[in-house]
Amino acid sequence: MSDDQSLQRRKFLKATGGAATALALAGCTGDNNEDPGGTETQGTDDPGTGTGTEEDDGFEESDRTLQLTNATMSTLDPIASTDTANGRVIQQVFDGLMNYPNGEIEVEPLLSTDYEVSEDYTTYTFTLKEDATFHNGDTVTASDFVYSFERLTASPNSRRAYFVTSAMGIEHEMETVTNDEGEEVEQYAPGSLGVTAVDETTLEIQLAAPFHSTLEMLAYTAFGAIPEGLVDDTPGYDGEIGYDEFARNNPISAGPFTFENWETNTMAEVSRFDDYHGDGPLIGGVHWQIITDTDALYNYGQNKNADLPPMPTSKYDPSLVSIEDEDEAGRQLGTYGPMQNGETVEYAAVPTINTFYIGLNAKNVPKPVRQAIAYAMDQHEGVDQVFKGRGEPAYHFSPPRIYPGGTSAYDEHAEQNYPYGYGETRLEDARQVMEDAGYGSNNQYEITFTTYESPTWQGLGTLLRDKLVNAHINMNLEEAPFATLLNRGRNGNLAAYSLGWSMDWPAPDNFWGQLVPDLTDTDREGGARGAYVDWDDVEGGAVDQMNSAWETVQNNQAPNEQAASTRGDAYVQMEEANWEDMVLLPCYHRTDERFVYDWVDIDPYGASGGSRQKYTQATIGERS
Repeated sequence: MSDDQSLQRRKFLKATGGAATALALAGCTGDNNEDPGGTETQGTDDPGTGTGTEEDDGFEESDRTLQLTNATMSTLDPIASTDTANGRVIQQVFDGLMNYPNGEIEVEPLLSTDYEVSEDYTTYTFTLKEDATFHNGDTVTASDFVYSFERLTASPNSRRAYFVTSAMGIEHEMETVTNDEGEEVEQYAPGSLGVTAVDETTLEIQLAAPFHSTLEMLAYTAFGAIPEGLVDDTPGYDGEIGYDEFARNNPISAGPFTFENWETNTMAEVSRFDDYHGDGPLIGGVHWQIITDTDALYNYGQNKNADLPPMPTSKYDPSLVSIEDEDEAGRQLGTYGPMQNGETVEYAAVPTINTFYIGLNAKNVPKPVRQAIAYAMDQHEGVDQVFKGRGEPAYHFSPPRIYPGGTSAYDEHAEQNYPYGYGETRLEDARQVMEDAGYGSNNQYEITFTTYESPTWQGLGTLLRDKLVNAHINMNLEEAPFATLLNRGRNGNLAAYSLGWSMDWPAPDNFWGQLVPDLTDTDREGGARGAYVDWDDVEGGAVDQMNSAWETVQNNQAPNEQAASTRGDAYVQMEEANWEDMVLLPCYHRTDERFVYDWVDIDPYGASGGSRQKYTQATIGERS
């Protein structure tokens, strides 16, 4: 299946203990509060933490290894990765033109030194650093970027081709080919991409039309540079090494760390690249211990094997948080403890850009049932009782930080317009909508709520189940491994399910691209490429409103105030269309948290999350 047509990948957040993957790809992740994984990922309660067995005796501070934890990984190839677990390692190895410094959302040049944008916002010209080298010693040139972009677009291993052709809209040509079933289909014509090496240090990117988040998208690791012709999976290039060798054993880029080792379900590690073009790294390397069991993950940190001890929601005690300061980015800074091991650690709470939700497949769940579930849900109660206050109640798919008008506009629109009860359960309305549809005590509706493996999401399901019995709905609960949940969703074999999405780039269209009705069709070849909700099967005004609003967004992509205002109005129309048909029930926006032992000095990350932070400036003192 090509993701080229999925206008926005989902990074399913595997909220609270599980992986999230309701939409399809880049943004799908798990709740870091119980998530060792992230983008379209499995989760555990880990915002990115560590593990290891290194002894301090005999080590200089600059040689020490940052010990972290992670979830199960599937690839080291940035164009194939769709989850946070992979992304945490990939971020340290691969560099691109732009970067989110410390996981902020304001991008800055990385392998480039400067850039120019044409007056019509369609031509981007980058000047590259002259002293940057790849891990194999080759100098980074513009031709390497031409190849890397071509590989992202044309490789059969790419899950991010749509970033180039559909989202950013780099100029390209299409060609008609015959697929394995003998059908004629349109696909990208290899070699036609509008990316040009003007000279060794000048790269030009030509867009077909303006796109408001071009620079932000170029900070995504899928656009990371690799040496020209390195991998044997790209049309027009012979390839120096096989794909499996690159994706598992020898990922080469120009990032601050070089890859050392990855043992499936056990560990991964990288070491300092001494010829790195930027500042740092100040440590010898990073080691991730792969742990999926929540108790084992927690104990690993409490035994001080992880420099950033994981804190699953089941072990988290909000009364142990002491806030001492709040910075201009809205991050709350202070301490947490004493923990089970008697230690008090540094604490940072960061409002990242994500939404966790319950997907409701329109083909498998009638509209009255979808609406009744929304009436029964009290988002405030869920955050307080299940997620222990580690986030904010969600009423929109667009997170508050990127909602048109910001957090205050988000709150005002939800309080005044959310039709299913703001901060309350409305069981009378839930029962009435079901009875109007012909359900009753002798005709109850049976539905299964499937979550990734997560005690917190199962806890939320229990709350809903106990309420819905009073609205003629019998809800059964089940758990599934993250990969299984994704596959079932993609093929339309789910009814209600837990998922999440975190940003690929900080704009609402990255979220709403997952709910374009046609892309949610699970009957299409390869399954749904957007959310697995089969919204295309719904008839009526809400779908028309969604399609019309999405068309407005696509026709107003310029990075200027007028286009942004028009897009903002359309985003609100999309929110209300979803409320009407309720194919995606927003539950909460997770607040990411980091717990740090006092021998580690590491900056708090920003709104794009810890998986976007490079560890170039982290330092490690003597462990106690």
